[in-house]
Amino acid sequence: MNKTILIFVNVITGLFVTISSVLGYGFSGIGEGSTNDFTILIWFFIWVIGLFLQFKLKTRIIGLIITLIPVAFFFYVYIAAIMM
Repeated sequence: MNKTILIFVNVITGLFVTISSVLGYGFSGIGEGSTNDFTILIWFFIWVIGLFLQFKLKTRIIGLIITLIPVAFFFYVYIAAIMM
């Protein structure tokens, strides 16, 4: 994968996961039976682990996959919220 595209993907996914984690952390106490606050922040830390795995050439693909897992989760949450 081209290095410029990889950096672009990491910046976009990083902003999306960071903003979604902060919003989820801020709004998690509002609803009844809401999730624990730190459960939302775990998705950000999973993204950071995937980012660090991308620094080595051997683990770049698995790091990219791990980086996209929180993105897929937040997309699922947003789509489920829209469908309600």
